[in-house]
Amino acid sequence: MDAIAQNPGVELCRLISRFLDYAQKEKGYSTHTVGAYRSDLAQFVEFLLHKGIAPTAAAALSKASLRLFMYDVGAQGLKARSVARKVASIKSLCRYCVKTRVLAVNPSKALATPKMDKPLPAFLTSTQTEAMEEAAEGDSARNRAIVEFFYGSGIRLSELHGLAFGDIDKRGMTVRVMGKGKKERIVPVTPQTLDALDAYQKERPRGAGNEPQSPVFVNAKGSRLSRRQIERVVSASLSNVSQRKKKSPHVLRHTFATHLLDSGADIRAVKELLGHSSLSTTQVYTHVSREHLLKVYKQAHPRAEKDSGQ
Repeated sequence: MDAIAQNPGVELCRLISRFLDYAQKEKGYSTHTVGAYRSDLAQFVEFLLHKGIAPTAAAALSKASLRLFMYDVGAQGLKARSVARKVASIKSLCRYCVKTRVLAVNPSKALATPKMDKPLPAFLTSTQTEAMEEAAEGDSARNRAIVEFFYGSGIRLSELHGLAFGDIDKRGMTVRVMGKGKKERIVPVTPQTLDALDAYQKERPRGAGNEPQSPVFVNAKGSRLSRRQIERVVSASLSNVSQRKKKSPHVLRHTFATHLLDSGADIRAVKELLGHSSLSTTQVYTHVSREHLLKVYKQAHPRAEKDSGQ
């Protein structure tokens, strides 16, 4: 057998359930990521049942079974990104099995992740950003503060959603956020962000509270604003200046990072500000900046383009 099981009788569905609980509660993975794992692994179990493979860790998580599953996935004509996600789900489950000593070796090391081009992140130009901020002047103080926070600090939707007043240090001009994997970091904020927050605090609903544990962004009833409500605020703001289909808070995070690098910021510093665990994740923004620089070069340098008459 390819994978020597320490406990070969472990039933796969119970194992997957424990893995998903571990991913959410101990690893701090987002609801979206855990949902993707659940969907992919449910498909894996369905495949095993169809093939008559015993639903135990030893039989299901063998090199042969995993290769059969990935061959079946590949035959469905899915995009490389979808196939890569399913490979990642299987690999994560197998790593968990090794960690918990259900398996002695990791059978998923034999699986290859399909290569795919990373799409460049959507972002606003400086002109669009200025136009967005001008358009926001006619919006509510709360919505202006939300947009300023995203663009001025580059924090994620989940991080802004979880903000409490005790996380904000106005004197030090920083905010403490809880990132992926429950990793805490301190992020600087701009004077404009703090001004927008001050204006919003004057208009917050009575009873919402300004105690350290009180949520910063609330609805009309004084309860924490939902992620979906925050997304709608950003989408409406971006619709004023961009025709792009994507209008999520991540566009403002991408804009924050791209503008920093365009202005000469060190990529390692940007990595820390964004809370990336790997420098390779941040490097996608250098491609955006290179494209921007090349465009400026071609527009400005007299010899950048060959004369079409030559």
